[in-house]
Amino acid sequence: MDKKIKVLLVLPNLFGGGAERVFTYLVNHIDREQFKPYLALGAKTGAYLNDIRGDVTVYELKGERARNVIPSLLKLVRQLRPDVVFSTVGMNSANSLGRMFYPRGTRIVLREGSSVTAYLKDVARKSPATALIYRKFYKSLYNFPDAVICQSDYMLRDMVANLGVSEKILYRIYNPVDFDKIEKILQEDSGKLFSDNVFNFLMVGNLVHCKGYDIMLPAFAKVRQQNRNVSLTILGEGEERRNLEILIDKLNLNESVRMPGFAKNPYIYAKQADVFVSSSRYEGFSNAIVESLACGTPVVATDCPSAIREVLREGENGWLAKTEDETSLTETMLKAIEETKNLDAKEIRSDCKSRFGIENILPLYEKLLTP
Repeated sequence: MDKKIKVLLVLPNLFGGGAERVFTYLVNHIDREQFKPYLALGAKTGAYLNDIRGDVTVYELKGERARNVIPSLLKLVRQLRPDVVFSTVGMNSANSLGRMFYPRGTRIVLREGSSVTAYLKDVARKSPATALIYRKFYKSLYNFPDAVICQSDYMLRDMVANLGVSEKILYRIYNPVDFDKIEKILQEDSGKLFSDNVFNFLMVGNLVHCKGYDIMLPAFAKVRQQNRNVSLTILGEGEERRNLEILIDKLNLNESVRMPGFAKNPYIYAKQADVFVSSSRYEGFSNAIVESLACGTPVVATDCPSAIREVLREGENGWLAKTEDETSLTETMLKAIEETKNLDAKEIRSDCKSRFGIENILPLYEKLLTP
């Protein structure tokens, strides 16, 4: 191909979330023979910034909210004249609304970050009026893009049924996993991260309400009543840290629960843990779950609005609990303690790679980004 396809990827920052990790994978691995990638960040900061390949030019839009970056994004698009502007999370509205001012022929691709109906329900918990405004905004937002990437079949069906989005512009593409990177990290000598003779549960994610830590901790306390040789490690930071620390103290879990903060490379923890746990109220596509499977670690997860049911196979690579159900989560974790020994880590890894390895997912993105 004489002319490479210029793709501008846009997101707020490169802090340690799933969307940031996916865009880091894409900008680093996209075929350089066919594409010329550029990266635009609301703020040029975040844990993954140093992971970006040296041949990628990174621009700063001087604002992490969509409404603050539209002028700078328009200026950059007019300067670069990319063939495709590809955005995710907080930058979708800036990209979609900016379309009418882009050079003619510029394609707009959005990647939806979560299960929208469940997200709006969470917003309504604090403000029903805001949720109503958001719903109307979402419906208008999807009038502009050429394509919207959904992270699961569930998400795609939700957008068609509950937001009236045309199925013609929706594409389901699962998030990719960089197995080569994970395997390289796992070769590093990290020492022992968990105590011997203890069954170790692991959680990874932002400390926010939607992750359901307030459900997980009481469930874990009940597990510990039946099995004292268990521990829980929670990797991540967020606005709920103080509330969770208070709850841990109230439940007398200080000796068995630790929260060491954000870990750029959680894979070593996942490799050494016995079971990964997700207690989310809703998700998009949980990178943390799939990356734990990539380390050979089985998963207990709530069957929440998400891709989780499309990822987990009961009794083969994990177990499903009811959403926002403390008793069900307790019972499922106890079941995992008993059944984990029957699972094969190599089989879990192999199955995960065949479905979510970046070499299988990346061509789907490349095909969609080709005009």
